[in-house]
Amino acid sequence: MKNMYRIILQLLLFFYFSFILLVQIYDLKYVESTCIKHLKEKYALPFFEQNWSMFSPNPPKGNHYFLVKYYTATWESDFIDIQQIIRTRSFSTFFSIDQRLKKYFSDCFNDIIHLQNSKVNITSPHKSQGLESIVNYAKIVFKNQKEFSKQLHPKDSVFVQLYLVDDQLNEDIHQAKTYTTYYSELNKLFLLIND
Repeated sequence: MKNMYRIILQLLLFFYFSFILLVQIYDLKYVESTCIKHLKEKYALPFFEQNWSMFSPNPPKGNHYFLVKYYTATWESDFIDIQQIIRTRSFSTFFSIDQRLKKYFSDCFNDIIHLQNSKVNITSPHKSQGLESIVNYAKIVFKNQKEFSKQLHPKDSVFVQLYLVDDQLNEDIHQAKTYTTYYSELNKLFLLIND
């Protein structure tokens, strides 16, 4: 009985390694055979195909960030990149809180774009958690805009115009680095009333 198990095991191993060897020879183009191609497609690929992203994540394909413009009925600011300081500080050390903030901003960006692609009308921040977070962060950035704050009158309503900027790198790695920029605009988002 042990002898029979040994023979069956040896035959299974022989066929298994023969099968793998045939597939490798076919992949290296030493043999052209429709039978081996059929074996590979039906039996080898579902079980032995590797996904290279398991070893390395997909490389970044560009940058996305937010630009804001604050305005009232009579005055408006320049465009402000509200993530610039965080991006600059994040280059200094990998294990800083700025890395987490960058990831959070990226998630906010993706949330807003996902809702826009789903044809959801996001006219107010509470429709999107990502947009609500960015508007709240824009309020913090607004407090540092001294020049704009001087122009405000009491009881002025302040609005924010938000641009989602997506700079995509070219796909061909043999070409010089170029960016294709896409903009998505959200306008007339109420920010606050000046006290």
